[in-house]
Amino acid sequence: MMNKIFLPDADKFPVGNCVLKFTKERQLVPVYFSQRFCTLLHAEDKQLMEMCQDDFFCLVYPDDREFVEHAFMRGVQEHKSFIETFRMMAMDENPVWINANCNVVDEQGCIYLYSVYTRTNEDAELREQKQMELLETALIAAKQANAAKSNFLSRMSHEIRTPMNAIIGMSTIAARAIGNDEKITDCISKIGISARYLLSLINDILDMSRIESGRMLLKNEKFMFAEFITGINTIIYNQAENKGLDYECVISNEIEEAYFGDAMKLQQVLINILGNAVKYTQKGKISFSIRQLSCKEDQSMLRFVVNDTGCGISEAFMDKMFEPFEQEDTSSTMTFGGTGLGLAISKSLVELMGGTIKVRSIVGIGSEFSIDIPLKIDSSVVLRPKLELEYHFDKLLTLVVDDDALVCEQTVLTLKDIGMQAEWVTTGKEAVSWVKKRQKEDCAYDFVILDWKMPEMDGIETARQIRRIVGPETTIIMMTAYDWGAIEAEARAAGVNIMLSKPIFKSSLVSAFQKVAGQEQKQLAVDFSYDFAGKRVLIVEDNALNAEIAVNLLQDKNFTTDIATNGLKALEMFTSKPVHYYDAILMDVRMPLMDGLQATVNIRHWNKADAKTVPIIAMTANAFDEDVEKSRAAGMNAHLAKPIEPELLYRTLYHLLYKQEE
Repeated sequence: MMNKIFLPDADKFPVGNCVLKFTKERQLVPVYFSQRFCTLLHAEDKQLMEMCQDDFFCLVYPDDREFVEHAFMRGVQEHKSFIETFRMMAMDENPVWINANCNVVDEQGCIYLYSVYTRTNEDAELREQKQMELLETALIAAKQANAAKSNFLSRMSHEIRTPMNAIIGMSTIAARAIGNDEKITDCISKIGISARYLLSLINDILDMSRIESGRMLLKNEKFMFAEFITGINTIIYNQAENKGLDYECVISNEIEEAYFGDAMKLQQVLINILGNAVKYTQKGKISFSIRQLSCKEDQSMLRFVVNDTGCGISEAFMDKMFEPFEQEDTSSTMTFGGTGLGLAISKSLVELMGGTIKVRSIVGIGSEFSIDIPLKIDSSVVLRPKLELEYHFDKLLTLVVDDDALVCEQTVLTLKDIGMQAEWVTTGKEAVSWVKKRQKEDCAYDFVILDWKMPEMDGIETARQIRRIVGPETTIIMMTAYDWGAIEAEARAAGVNIMLSKPIFKSSLVSAFQKVAGQEQKQLAVDFSYDFAGKRVLIVEDNALNAEIAVNLLQDKNFTTDIATNGLKALEMFTSKPVHYYDAILMDVRMPLMDGLQATVNIRHWNKADAKTVPIIAMTANAFDEDVEKSRAAGMNAHLAKPIEPELLYRTLYHLLYKQEE
């Protein structure tokens, strides 16, 4: 019947035909096989019917069955024709490649799948060839991946073992030097350096993991640009000075005082680029400049440019320099260290911020990295308070002295922007000469802004000579890119009134002038000598060494401490003690029996007066953004990543214990 309805004279055609019925049980069962179809599989009609009366797909080659079944069922459900190439099992148990041209027919309320099959040896050969090619490609990729893995593991082994060797070695030396305070101090310092390097290595690996998994989250918080740049320069100035390199940071006048963005991630990018510039430069200079490319309403595009006089980058390496674990040659790893992750992370972070990063380089000459980042301007920061008008800054005259003409020009532009008159010279001798000239003209400078490090005559000697000429009337401000703590006493003795760090910002100049005017701004930060006498902390930590470290840090600030080795024990100790017995809880996250998150949830839901208010601080190696969110969701007040920074721990505890009481 089915042959007459769907396949009249089917066996006259050089093709195989079959009809499958779609049952109420949502199965495809055979209704008809043509003789040609049976011949394709070297079988008889009756034989095939018995084999697959309940399941047509048993005729399909096992490796192809899943996708064939899916294609057939989808065609039936969607009432769409389709063509598939696959293998079926012949009675001699050899696979037969066939083409299936399938049509869906609705006949008298029943759905049938009408299929035409043709043998395709040619297609089989092509497919087998394609499969072989795919296998070869996969093999090559696997070999490359294995080589990359081996190279990465070898590199990581070297990078991890190097600081670990220093930590273990210095620990041994310190233990043998008990009583020699100087030697122990030196060992501890070197242990700290090695530990911080090891931590940065781990952070790079974690950052790369988060980026590749799409779990890297960016913050959008207000940050002061002066503090942002100072944090970068503090690190890079020291690195450059240790290698005998010159370092300058020049900021254009149109840069705003405050922006919104992820300052930490942007700082990470810039420190990485600048750190590489220092690392690969043996002599010469590192230049760091910042300017505004465009500004529309409250959106600004900033360009950060890093120039060095280092070894340069070959043209061949330029295309892959931003790929993970890549370095120009293996010898650079041994010479300079590093994982090869820094640039890959930097590029990914820049792109996440909506920015771009470009590089130009000439081997043996140096390199230039250019980073464009969009940032939202915080227009709430007022740079020119009413005080300026009261003290008539427009009537004041300033002399800027720096051996770098560009720095002079930028500083003068900044001064003029806040309403002051300014002139500049590039040497100490010129400065002294101009001061003398203005004195004779009865038009003395109100301010002299001096660089410390200048050739021939440095800033301190220049200040000393100027002070002899002007007496106490002129305010002398010394600016330096280096740590001015070491020279402050000598500078004060030479007649310097105020010390400022480079680069100079509008806000720092206004603040300096206000100090001179007797209107020093209220200090926002207070230097506390923390004392937590009378406060008790429960430390929840399963690692004995970590618990010992926490106890020592807290007892050093007069905390009383108790220890619980897991979340279950912490819950027992908290619930069994009187109300307000513990002033705070430091909670590890990963622990046996009950983890820190569950322990926190249980504490917060406990029927006790202080259960919901006792400060609980996560103190954990789980440092991802999602880990922080999990901590807060569990009811924790703060999240501190290990290794714990003592100052951050004390500051967090102070805020939670005292600020909330105010």
